[in-house]
Amino acid sequence: MDEEDLYDEFGNFIGDGLPKLEEEEEPMLQDTVWNADSSAAEYEEDEVGAPEDTGNLPTDTALEIYGKKTEVLVEVEDRQSTDMPLVAIQHDHSKGPLNTVFTHLAKNLPKTVYDREYMIDLASAPERVRNVAVIGALHSGKTSLLDLLVVEAHKHVPHITRNVELGWKQLRYTDNTKLEIERGLTTKLNGITILATDLTGKSTVLNLLDAPGHVNFMDQTAVALAASDCAIICIDVVEGLTSIVEHLIKQCQRNSMSIIFVLNKIDRLIIELKLPPIDAYLKLNHIVEQINRFTNKTRYSPELGNVVFASAKLEFTFTIEEFVNYFYESQLSSSEREGFVQRLWGDFFFDEGKFSKSPESTSHQHPTFVEFILVPIYKIFTHVLSCERAKLQEVLKKYFAIEIDSNLLKYDPLPLLKAVLKNIFRTQAGLIQSLASCSSAADSSSSKLQHLLKDQNDFSKCDLLAHAVQTMDYGGTDWSLVRVYHGEISRGAFLRVLDSSTASTSCDTSDDEEYEEDDFSLVEVTDIALLGGRYLFPITRATEGQVVLLKGISNVFNKSATLFLGTETRPPLFKSIDYINEPVFRIVIEPQIPTELPKLLDGLNRVSKYYPGVMIKVEESGEHVIVGFGELYLDSLLYDLRINYAGIEIKISEPLTVFSEGCSGESFAAIPVTSPNGKVSFSIGADPLDYSLAEDLSQSKIEASELQDPRKLSKILRETYGWDSLSARSVLSFQNGNCLIDDTLPDETDKELLSKYKNQIIQGFLWAIREGPLAEEPIYRTRFKLLEANGIEDLDIDGQLIPMVRKACYIALLTATPVLLEPIYEVDIIFHSVLLPIIEELLKKRRGGRIYKTTKIVTTPLSECRAQIPVIESAGFETDLRLATRGKAMCQLHFWSKIWRKVPGDVMDKDAPIPKLKPAPISSLSRDFVMKTRRRKGLSNEGFMSKDGPSLRKYIKPEMFNQLCQNGLI
Repeated sequence: MDEEDLYDEFGNFIGDGLPKLEEEEEPMLQDTVWNADSSAAEYEEDEVGAPEDTGNLPTDTALEIYGKKTEVLVEVEDRQSTDMPLVAIQHDHSKGPLNTVFTHLAKNLPKTVYDREYMIDLASAPERVRNVAVIGALHSGKTSLLDLLVVEAHKHVPHITRNVELGWKQLRYTDNTKLEIERGLTTKLNGITILATDLTGKSTVLNLLDAPGHVNFMDQTAVALAASDCAIICIDVVEGLTSIVEHLIKQCQRNSMSIIFVLNKIDRLIIELKLPPIDAYLKLNHIVEQINRFTNKTRYSPELGNVVFASAKLEFTFTIEEFVNYFYESQLSSSEREGFVQRLWGDFFFDEGKFSKSPESTSHQHPTFVEFILVPIYKIFTHVLSCERAKLQEVLKKYFAIEIDSNLLKYDPLPLLKAVLKNIFRTQAGLIQSLASCSSAADSSSSKLQHLLKDQNDFSKCDLLAHAVQTMDYGGTDWSLVRVYHGEISRGAFLRVLDSSTASTSCDTSDDEEYEEDDFSLVEVTDIALLGGRYLFPITRATEGQVVLLKGISNVFNKSATLFLGTETRPPLFKSIDYINEPVFRIVIEPQIPTELPKLLDGLNRVSKYYPGVMIKVEESGEHVIVGFGELYLDSLLYDLRINYAGIEIKISEPLTVFSEGCSGESFAAIPVTSPNGKVSFSIGADPLDYSLAEDLSQSKIEASELQDPRKLSKILRETYGWDSLSARSVLSFQNGNCLIDDTLPDETDKELLSKYKNQIIQGFLWAIREGPLAEEPIYRTRFKLLEANGIEDLDIDGQLIPMVRKACYIALLTATPVLLEPIYEVDIIFHSVLLPIIEELLKKRRGGRIYKTTKIVTTPLSECRAQIPVIESAGFETDLRLATRGKAMCQLHFWSKIWRKVPGDVMDKDAPIPKLKPAPISSLSRDFVMKTRRRKGLSNEGFMSKDGPSLRKYIKPEMFNQLCQNGLI
C-alpha cells in the first residue's frame, strides 16, 4: 500500500496497525524521555544540588544546560483536577468590588490644607457649623460643584487622574459605588465635612450632603433635607426653573430652610448657545425673576449674595462681591465698594463715571453686570478658544493682573480654558461667604424641631436629643447618619433608641408618665466618624449641631429613629420622615433556587434599611413584593440585592402598580353589623370625600397641629371646604385621604359610652382603609359616617368592636358604587422643540397619556413638556422616548402630586369579558385589574377564569343579599 493511502486528507492514520516511526526519531525519543523513578523524593529536604548518581539524567542535555547544582523534577501527573482554575478567585476579599475606591485605612486618608483637630474643636461651637444639602435637578452639576470644595480642602486627592486634572472627565468624589461610577449618576446620599474660609478669612465647618438629582431617588433628598439647615439648589442655566426645581424649592420652604441658588453651567451660554453678553445677561436675569416669582417670600438676587454663578465643569464659582474684591477693590474705597456691588445687578448703567437707571447714550446700553463682569469673561473665552495664545497673556495681565505658566499655553483649548479660569477666580470663597450668611445649626434647630417632632415637649431636661435619619452602607459597613440637636455623643456611650415608625404605638403615654424600659432599645455607640466622600474620619465625640455617622445602633431601627438620654419624663419624639415621593411602582420577586430563600430575606432586610423610601412586604400567597418609585430606582435596588446583599439570582415579575379603592356614590342602605351574641350592632355609610380636601390631606397642606385641634379643624372644614357645622365638629379621624365622622344622634346613642370606645372604633377604621374589600388595596378619598351604634354596653370583649367596624366599613364601601383607582405619573420632559409631534404620538400610544402644559425655554431651542401617564402604562416609556428622539429628549416620572384616577369599567360586573392571552377591553379594565390582583394575592383560588371576585355576599347574611338582589339594588 502506498504511503498516501495510509492517511486521509486530514492527515489521520487509516491503515492497519500502528504507524511505524522513522528511524531517526527513535534516538531523539530515547534522549528526551526521562526515568520517572529518579524523583526529588529521594533527595534530602535541605539538599539543593543534584544526586551523585546521575545515571538516569540526560547528561548531554539538562546537566550541560542547567549545571550540576540544579535539581530536575519530572511531573507525570497533574497536581490539581482539571475543574480547578489555574488562578483561583479570591473569595475572602474584605470589601469587594463595590467599594474599590473607598479608603479604608486611616494612614491612607488624604491630607487637608487645614488642621483637622482645629476643625473638630471649631465644630463644638454650633454657631460656626453649617449643615448644607446640595440638591437640584438631574445633571445640574451638584456633585461636580461639591468636587470644587473637596479639591480646595485637600492637599492632594488620590483619585484625580490626568484626564480629571485636564478637565476631560469629572472627579465626582462623592460617587463611590461601582454603579454610580459606571453610570455617572448619583443614586445614594453621600457627603463630606470640611473647613472652609470665606472672603473675610473667617472659618466655617461645612457638613455637605450630596443628594441624587433623579426624581426616583427623592427619598434620599428628603433625608438630606431632614438633616440640614440650609440648601444649595443647583440650576442648569440653559434649562432654567423646571418643575423639578420648583418642587425642591417648595420642600425647602416647607422645612423652613435657607436657600442659596447656584446658577451653574454658565459656560453653556457662551460655548453651546453662543449668546452675546447682553442676551446671556437677560437669560440669567429671567431665571432670577422666575425664582422670585415662585418663592414669593425672600428676595433672591446676585447682589445680595444668595445667588451664585458657577461652572462646575470649568471649576469656578463667583459672586458679585467676590468679583469686585478680586478685580476692582484697589480702585474703590471701602464705602464705595458696597454701593458698587449693589449696582452691579439690575437696570443700572455706567457712563462717564456715573451710575444711572437708564442709558445716557446709545453707545452705552449695556447694564453694569454685562460691562464689568460678563464682557471680561467673554474676552477670556474668546482669546482661549480662538487660539490667540500670544494675546492671551497680555489680556490676563492687563485686565486680571495674573500671569499663567507658559507651559499651559501648549494645552488644548478646554484644559487651557479651565486652567485660566481657575487662576482668575482662585478659590470658592464667594460661595463659602454665601453659606456662612445662612442660618447656623444653633439658629435653625428650633424651627427644624417644630417641623420634625411629633410633639413640642421641652427637651432641655434631656442630656441628649438626636435624630437618626438613615442607615447607610458606607464603605461596606453599616453606619447611621445622625443629626445632634442637644447634648453630645461620645464613643462607647449607651443611648436609648426609639424607631420613629413605632413611636406612636409603643409610646402612647401622657407627658407626666414615665416610659417603661421595654419601650426603648439601649445600645452602645461603638464608633463615631465624619463623612469624607470616599473615606471616614474617626472622632471621639459629636457635639450639638453636627451631622455624623454612628456605628452600632443600626440594628434597632429601620428607617429613622429618636436618640435620647437622661430624662425620666417624656422626651420629644421625631416623626417618620416625609420622603416627598410615594412608592407606587411594584414588582414581585422570588429566588431562582427556592432553598436560597433565607439569603433573599436577609438581603431584603438590608435593602429596606439602605433605601429609605422602599416598601417591602410579603403577601398571603408568600410572594415578596417590592414597591419603589420607578424603573431606575428598582434597577439600582435589584443590582445591590443580587450582587452585594443577597448574592443570589432572582426571578422578577412584570412591572405592576399599587391600586387604591374608593367609591363614586353614596351608600344606598345602612346595613347593620351585629356581634356574635346579637346584642351589639354597628352601621356605617360611605360617600366620596371632597377632591380638594383629599388632595390637601395627601400633600400635607393641612398641618398636623390643625388636624389635632377640633376647633381649628372645624373652622377649616366649614370655611374652606364648605362642610356643615355638625359634620365639621364630629370628625373622629383623618387618615391617608380618608375621613371618619360620628353621624349618630344623641337621642339614639349614648355619646359618653361611645367616646369610651373611640380608640377601638378608629382602629377598626384604620384596618379597613389599609386593606379594602375589592383586592385588599388601600382605600382612598372616602368619607365614612358612623350612623348607628347600639348595645355597646353589652360588649363581651372590648376587642370585638375592631373587626365589627372594619366589616361595617367594607359593607359601606360596597354599597356606595365601589371603584378602582390607579396612580398617575407626572412626566417632566426636556426636549428640542421640533420633536413635540413625536412626543405627542408616543403619549397617545399609552392609555391615558396626555400633555397638559408645554413651555418654551427662552433663548434656547428647548421646550419643557408636562404630561400625565398611568403608572401601569409607564414601563419602558423613557426608553421609547430616547429611541424615538435619538437622545434629544430627557424625561422624569414622579408621583409626588399623588394623583389617582378611576380605572375604566365596572369593578363589580361579573359578566365583564376578560379574554385569555389578550388585552382586556377598556370597558372591562377595572374588573380585569381586580381579578388579577386577587389571584396574585391568593384571594381567588378557582383558576384563571374564576368568578370569585369581590361581592357583598361575603359580608352580609344570605337572605338579606337575596332580598337586595330582588329589589334591584345589587
